[in-house]
Amino acid sequence: MNLYYIGNNDVLLQNNKIFKGSITVERRYNTKNNICFKDLYKHKKVNYNSLADLKKIDKFFLKAVKMILKHNKDAYFLRYNEHNLKNVNLKKYHILKTNDYEMYQYINNKFLIRNDLKNITNTLEYCYVLGFKLKKFLLKKWETSNCDFVVQEKYGFAGTNTFIFTKDNYNEQLKKLKRFTTYAVSVLQKNCISVNIHLFIDDNKIDYFKPSQQIIDTINYNMNYNGASFELEKKIEDKIKTDSKPIGEFLQNYGYRGVLGIDFIYKNEKLYLMEINARFQASSAKLNEMLAQEKQQTLFDRQIKLLEKKMI
Repeated sequence: MNLYYIGNNDVLLQNNKIFKGSITVERRYNTKNNICFKDLYKHKKVNYNSLADLKKIDKFFLKAVKMILKHNKDAYFLRYNEHNLKNVNLKKYHILKTNDYEMYQYINNKFLIRNDLKNITNTLEYCYVLGFKLKKFLLKKWETSNCDFVVQEKYGFAGTNTFIFTKDNYNEQLKKLKRFTTYAVSVLQKNCISVNIHLFIDDNKIDYFKPSQQIIDTINYNMNYNGASFELEKKIEDKIKTDSKPIGEFLQNYGYRGVLGIDFIYKNEKLYLMEINARFQASSAKLNEMLAQEKQQTLFDRQIKLLEKKMI
């Protein structure tokens, strides 16, 4: 397949032998045949939570797609995140679709997916509070507790829209929230590790790959993803794979197909579901490299094979 990649950056494209070219928001490496948003808007810092910025990115993506198709009518496009270009005629512009957009919205919704999976996996205890009521809620909690709290919106990635609230910082943190948006509030878990596992779901099979520990930095009391390590104790790896199986089966029965990632926290030999990302992960590049070294199909290989089957 004459394939091009569309995504936020070119991290997943290192050692790439699949894509003829790419369209990205950022370029972190000297990637060949890359059309980059920031080449056009060098002064612009992209805010992935800004609707205005997302619209501008989609406009850029579509312009680049049209330009490529003008010179290469047989080109097809694989998206890192199927949120991009969701409102265009996918068939007309050769943009490949694995699942319906509504399914992505459901799986990526932290509130809904935790609630629907709470009977088959462990979840933390959450309260749901409107932004303008959060101060009163936290002050009431702190009358009887010294806990710090994690406050999250229903959508977000790589730590975006996730905030840590303490007795000392809450007034500053409140300024970052939207008054009429609902937030999930939970106690900040300490002495734990954040872990992730990739799954690949097909009609008759679910593959569970080597899990990783996520490196999470806290910057200005916001959580930020900063890489992954695939060096976990075997007992933790086995636990992650075991606890992921009912989740994978649930999503397979629901109709999801393709690659996804599940985030847990591991504490006191228990796993707690944090979220599911219905897309490639930032750590997919390292996992692809490991799979290639073992002469196994990479995540890209599997996704493309699935898409080709759907196109027949």
